[in-house]
Amino acid sequence: MTEACILKSDLENPGRIVDNKELEDKLVLKHGIIERLTGIRKRFYINDTESLHSISSDSCFKVITKSGINPSDIDLMIFYTETPTSYRENSILHKRYYELSAHIQYTLNQRSIDIHCECFNMAGSCVVFISALQIATSLIKCGYKKNILIIGASDNSTFLSEIDKNVFMAFGDGSAATIISASEKTGFIDFFRMTDGNGFDSGFFEDYKTLIIDRKRVSEFAPVAFKLAVEGIVKKTKLRIEEIDLLIPHQAGYSIIKKGIELSGIPEDKVYYCLQNYGNTGAPSLQIALTNAIYENRIKKGDLVLLVAFGIGWNYGAALFRY
Repeated sequence: MTEACILKSDLENPGRIVDNKELEDKLVLKHGIIERLTGIRKRFYINDTESLHSISSDSCFKVITKSGINPSDIDLMIFYTETPTSYRENSILHKRYYELSAHIQYTLNQRSIDIHCECFNMAGSCVVFISALQIATSLIKCGYKKNILIIGASDNSTFLSEIDKNVFMAFGDGSAATIISASEKTGFIDFFRMTDGNGFDSGFFEDYKTLIIDRKRVSEFAPVAFKLAVEGIVKKTKLRIEEIDLLIPHQAGYSIIKKGIELSGIPEDKVYYCLQNYGNTGAPSLQIALTNAIYENRIKKGDLVLLVAFGIGWNYGAALFRY
C-alpha cells in the first residue's frame, strides 16, 4: 500500500527581528514582562521589502532545492493562510493577488524552478495545516498524486494594533513549506479533526486592518480543545500516550500548551516548544514548529510524532505520523 511521508520541510524567517524590549517600549510596559507572561523572547515581522508572497516563495525555493526533488515531479501545491487578501493602511485599501498559490508557482518558475501543476488555496486559522496534511495524505494514498507541496504563511504584523496589548505582544510572521511524497514506508498514520461552531466569532480581521481576538474565550477553550484533539486521535488509533516520542503543538502560548498537556496527561519533556523565538505565527505555527523540530534533530527516523492544533472556530485536530 502506498503511504505518505514527509520528504523535506523548510522555512523562511522574515527579515525583521523584533525583541521584547522594542514592544515593551512601544506599549509602555515594564521590561521583562512579556517573556514572563508569554514565554516569548522575540518574533519575526516582514520588513519593508518583503510580503506574504515573497516569504512563501522563499520557503518553497529552499525546500525544493534542498530536497533534491525534480520540480516537475511536484503535482500539487497547496497554499494556506489566515490573513486576508487585502489590508488597509492609512485609510488606503491595498489588494494582493487572490490566487497566491498560482503567484508562488509563477515566481518559482521565474527563479528557474520549473514547476507546472495544480494549485489551490486554503483559508483557515491555526488548525489548517492539519487539514492540508490530511488532504495531501488522502490524495497520495489513493494514488491520485505523488508529491505535494504544502505552503503556510502569515503576515500578522500587518494587522496588529497597540490597542490590544495581549494580541500585539503575542503574534509574529513566518512561512514554512513541506513536501509530502508517496513512499513504501509508514508515514502519516491517521488524523482527527473537529469543529465546534460556538467559537465562530472568537477571532476576525476588522475592516481589513486589525486582528481582533477574544483572548479570554480563546484562553479558556484552547486547553480543552488540546485535550479533545489528543483524545480524538487516541480513540481512532488506539494509541497509548507512552508510545509518543514527541508531541508538537500549535505554538499558541506557553500557558495554554502547559494546561493542555496537563489535561491530556502528557509529560512535558515529550513536548516541543519554539514559541520563545517566533511568538504565535497563527496558521503556519504548527508547520514552523515541525520544521524547527526536524532542524534541531528532536525528531529521529522511526519516531512516533503527534501534531496537535487548536484555534478559533472552535477548531481542533491532530495528526499522527512515523518519521
